[in-house]
Amino acid sequence: MLKRSINRGARETWLNPEQAVTLSQRKKITDEYFYLLTASEGYEDIAADSLYTSLLPYPTIPDLMLWGRYHGDPDNVRTAVWEKYDVPPDDFALWEWLSWQRLTTLQAQALYKRGTLTDGDFSAELARIGWDKHDRVTMRDLAYVLPNPMLLVQGNLQAEASQDIILEDISRGDIHPDYAQRYLDAVLTKPASQDIVAAALRSDPNLSDLELQLRKIGIHPAYTGIYKTLAYQIPPVADIITMAVREA
Repeated sequence: MLKRSINRGARETWLNPEQAVTLSQRKKITDEYFYLLTASEGYEDIAADSLYTSLLPYPTIPDLMLWGRYHGDPDNVRTAVWEKYDVPPDDFALWEWLSWQRLTTLQAQALYKRGTLTDGDFSAELARIGWDKHDRVTMRDLAYVLPNPMLLVQGNLQAEASQDIILEDISRGDIHPDYAQRYLDAVLTKPASQDIVAAALRSDPNLSDLELQLRKIGIHPAYTGIYKTLAYQIPPVADIITMAVREA
């Protein structure tokens, strides 16, 4: 507290050289003020210029490796990189390797599915990428895409699979188990509207339950009246004429 009190009274605390460089880079202070600040720390102007340069942002070594591949020999970037940065020769191979592109998990899975990578190659590549040995089998399984739920339902129906197996496979196809039965109900084929109307006429000539049956296959209740009207056939013209003659 005493030091702060003295500084506040004397007002002799200056910005340090790093702060001066930052402000100068941002064009927040004049060159004259920059050199005044650095001089207060004992820097000659030429030394202040060197300090300024040393604190400028500079590409990282991997960035320089990338730059070197485009501005030099892509297979031998040493000359291009050494023109810009003094990478130690004994560490150069390490830095160069860190700048290389490597296979991703998805790319390794794609190559495995195409047969380019064997089981052993694929497992080794996953190990290099960073997958634990307990997860490599799982990643092999995830390389493949399951059929969509609709195809799974159709295949299981063709194979006469049990209801439990059908519902289980629907969930494997990304449908939540709570909705598997609803999904099955939705995708199974339903009777055509004409068939429903014909069946309703045989059991209930008044068609009192027709709206509910049509709604199950997706017919909006607003159109029930149309189906009821079309359910009752109009006699042929010849029959109408005959009836009219008889009534005359």
